[in-house]
Amino acid sequence: MKVSFLSNYSIEFLFDSIKKKFAITSKDIEIFYPGFNQFFQQIFNSQSELFKLKPEIVFISFDINYNLNSNLDIKNNPPISEQAKNQIEQLFEAIEIVSEKLSTSTIFVDNFYLDSTLSFGTLEYNYFGLEKFVNKLNNQLNDFSSKFNNIRIINLNSLISKFGQKNLFDYRFYYLAKSKWNKKGLEELSNLYLSHLKAYLGIRKKCIAVDLDNTLWGGIIGQDGIENIQLSNDGNGKAFYDFQLALLNYYNQGIILTICSKNSGNVVDEVFQKHPYMVLKQEHFAVKKINWNNKVENLIETAKELNIGLDSIVFLDDSKFERELVKQHLPQIEVPDLPEEPSLYASFLKELDFFNFHKLTDDDFKRNETYRLNVERKKEESSFSNIQDYLRSLQMKIEIKEIDDFTFPRIVQLIQKTNQFNTTTKRYTENDVIKMRSTDEWNIYSFSVSDKFGDNGIVGVFILKSDRQNSELNIDSFIMSCRVIGREIEKAILFFIFKKAEELGLDKITAEIIPTPKNEPCRDVYKDCGFEAIEENKWQLVIKNIKPELPDYFQIISL
Repeated sequence: MKVSFLSNYSIEFLFDSIKKKFAITSKDIEIFYPGFNQFFQQIFNSQSELFKLKPEIVFISFDINYNLNSNLDIKNNPPISEQAKNQIEQLFEAIEIVSEKLSTSTIFVDNFYLDSTLSFGTLEYNYFGLEKFVNKLNNQLNDFSSKFNNIRIINLNSLISKFGQKNLFDYRFYYLAKSKWNKKGLEELSNLYLSHLKAYLGIRKKCIAVDLDNTLWGGIIGQDGIENIQLSNDGNGKAFYDFQLALLNYYNQGIILTICSKNSGNVVDEVFQKHPYMVLKQEHFAVKKINWNNKVENLIETAKELNIGLDSIVFLDDSKFERELVKQHLPQIEVPDLPEEPSLYASFLKELDFFNFHKLTDDDFKRNETYRLNVERKKEESSFSNIQDYLRSLQMKIEIKEIDDFTFPRIVQLIQKTNQFNTTTKRYTENDVIKMRSTDEWNIYSFSVSDKFGDNGIVGVFILKSDRQNSELNIDSFIMSCRVIGREIEKAILFFIFKKAEELGLDKITAEIIPTPKNEPCRDVYKDCGFEAIEENKWQLVIKNIKPELPDYFQIISL
């Protein structure tokens, strides 16, 4: 992946840290940096290296304090010279040029902060309004970025407020190397950039498995009783109340919540039903493992019931013993060490870098309800003697739709994060999908599934490439959410693709399986639907040789 950094100060001291941390994504990163203060030269020259390279991602870090410091005008209020104002206008013009010329790239722009060395002490707010000016610029940047689909804002101002300028800067370094960031500052700045890179790539956890005693509330419910546990909206119990609020916030963003607790179910039920300060209710948890079994076993069962990988889970438990047990036996699971002091739980949870988003889709808001309904589906499945009768009882409708602006974010999300049913695991980015949409040879479809229990939302994507010269339709990617695996929906999708090939007058359909450690559930999808192997992991279906039928437990709606 090609990444460019543009700045008006020396930012290259970040690169080793970013490359090292980026290695966890299993993607190579190639960094282009034109050098100190080559910002405007690269952007205003249409033949520059930046535009020739066409990087996938551009980071723009422009410290306006350097411009303000050399162009202060005490006679003005705020004390900014016309030259500084012109330079800032030029900055916005430059960002617009980059966005338009690199329309298929994603542009990350740092917002602005006021360097403490520029403060006017008691005059600030009482006479001068320099900080107010910077805040106004940030509002302007937010409004400006909303006009461009490929611009994202990095909240650098928040990072500096959190850690403090004294902890992040050493001004000696600026005079030595044109960068005031110290070692701590570079570490936190690289963490911030990495968070945005992971959000861009869709690298995130799906599920939080949480303990109960001394985690969701203070005390041990089986010993202390409901009236004595710590959970309230004031005093010591408020730490646990706020922790539950933070978990609820993740739930509302589409993160699955589950319980993994050594406890008695009836005692825990009483807390959920009767305690006045329980923020989280039983319906917020997709799976509840409340028993006296080994927590390793419970987490394995949780992953199976949700049909997600163990590496999608974050486990939160106050017990060091339980944490170490899970770390040793299930290294795929992320097990952060909760602080010993419960008053730090909420802030600790909010700062975890496992749930990175740039956008939320309707499917994110529906996700937890979908998993809850899946539990109901599994209960009903057990009452049928064969899978076909069960599938007929669901009354499934599959809606297939060609990509549009509404489905675009969800399609990209599925491409980037789906592992189990993903035939090729090609991680196309937003920009890749935009390029595909602009050509006639590519067709990108989403599909949603609903049944008598409810709407699962958009659960899959398939990408087709027409090759007129060889008279074939290639299934470049076939992706389906783990939520609906096991309902034979792949048969309906391949039936649609067959009809599409017929409609286009093509002779055959080709497809590929690229095996990964995680995509075993889709390895036989083409074999089971009548395709013939032509090479290892490559499949073909000759249109004239087969007339597939749509199973009678589906209704396809094509838009």
